[in-house]
Amino acid sequence: MLYHPDKHRDPELKRQAEQLFNLVHQAYEVLRDPQSRAIYDVYGKRGLEVEGWEVVERKRTPAEIREEYERLQREREERRLQQRTNPKGTISVGIDATDLFDAYEEDYEEISGGGGGGGLPHIEINRMHISQSIEAPLTTSDTAILSGSLSTHNGNGGGNINLLLPSAVFYATVGPLVFYLAIQRLVIRPYVRAQQEQEIEKQRESSASDIAKKKQEAEAAVLLMQESVRRIIEAEESRMGLIILNAWYGKFVTDNSRKHERARVIDVTVPLQCLVKDSKLILTEASKAGLPGFYDPGVGEEKSLKMLYQFRGVMHQVLCGDTEALRIPKQSHRIDNDS
Repeated sequence: MLYHPDKHRDPELKRQAEQLFNLVHQAYEVLRDPQSRAIYDVYGKRGLEVEGWEVVERKRTPAEIREEYERLQREREERRLQQRTNPKGTISVGIDATDLFDAYEEDYEEISGGGGGGGLPHIEINRMHISQSIEAPLTTSDTAILSGSLSTHNGNGGGNINLLLPSAVFYATVGPLVFYLAIQRLVIRPYVRAQQEQEIEKQRESSASDIAKKKQEAEAAVLLMQESVRRIIEAEESRMGLIILNAWYGKFVTDNSRKHERARVIDVTVPLQCLVKDSKLILTEASKAGLPGFYDPGVGEEKSLKMLYQFRGVMHQVLCGDTEALRIPKQSHRIDNDS
């Protein structure tokens, strides 16, 4: 109803409403159909165009499609674990098959009439060695290796377990442990953080056009919400209900050691007030970047929602994670008058 073109008289607002209304309609058509919804869960929008309908021929029911999806998820998790731990193992076995290949004397006795040796050749395992190793990445350049081996030879055996920290071994050869810890803190960690920031920046650049489109859609949605929000605020004020005073969404910098980093937040006061119904606001466990009037201001970064609101004339404040469920008002969010 909010985005219905007939609700807006201004030509520009009507045009923006039509675009957003079409997006809502497309989403509704997918989610209302059990098969389409199951395909979307597995393959996303691309699956609805090609792959999904091919799957339907093989997996006819939504339950079967979801089962296939869960199987693929498990396989992806197993591959991801293998890539991180890089497990390696070897098994070697020593076999004594002298009886099988050195039968000259028995053949000679049979030919000379000395009676057949008979029976099957004697073959035995006299040696076995098993080794296994896994890796645990500590940083982009440091990896801990845990390995173990077990050996047996002619009834006697032994084994060992080793933990190798290449970086620690290296630094221990050039200085004491204190020096290594200093290098870890002053060199390695900043370097790793810089590498992570570069990766995030690359990700942000590659999705710049999509972000710009989402931002434009969010700004258009906020414009379309203005009249509804005005009515909601009037209704909430009349019963001393829930008023969103300020709300920000994105990456907040609170650590003093990271003050050089730039906060990336957007004002989401209007979109959240628009979601208030009967003096309540309920957000489910999902990224808030998908809410009407929201977009992702910091691709690849950890985001939060910070809100200052008023209920029954009392100030409240809350900070929650991006995918964390939220229900307000709550008594625990009250701001102490002394503070």
